[in-house]
Amino acid sequence: MSSIRFLWILALSLTVSCALSQPNKSSAYDVLMEYGFPVGLLPKGALGYALNRETGAFAVYFDGTCTFTIEGYTLSYKSTITGVITNGRLYKLKGVSVKVVLLWLNIVEVTLRGNNLEFSVGIASANFGAENFVESPQCGCGFDCNKLPLNGDVSSV
Repeated sequence: MSSIRFLWILALSLTVSCALSQPNKSSAYDVLMEYGFPVGLLPKGALGYALNRETGAFAVYFDGTCTFTIEGYTLSYKSTITGVITNGRLYKLKGVSVKVVLLWLNIVEVTLRGNNLEFSVGIASANFGAENFVESPQCGCGFDCNKLPLNGDVSSV
């Protein structure tokens, strides 16, 4: 009888120990919020992320390249975005670019300053209210996804 009790206690302790050792399954969006950023800095569809909490080095993974237009700005996210994250600051960014007029510029840093986000492309920067980033845009259509025509949709002329 004591061997059955021993096996039961062993099985229970292994189960508890495995449950406690499992890392928290937070998302890349959760990590953004943890460092003070709104989730809308990333488009929908992040598959996963890697984060070194000691150095702040991170990577976010998508299924493929993601491009969309918002308020006249075309943004492009590569399938892997890398950089360093600290409270209120993303820097050494790689994999995110914005089209300004005819030029594609790499966004290299995002800083939270009060209620504004400052986006730097190295030689210049632009500020936008953080409230504009509470929702994540969708690849391909940004926030205008409902305006896409449906197959077979006929409009009167």
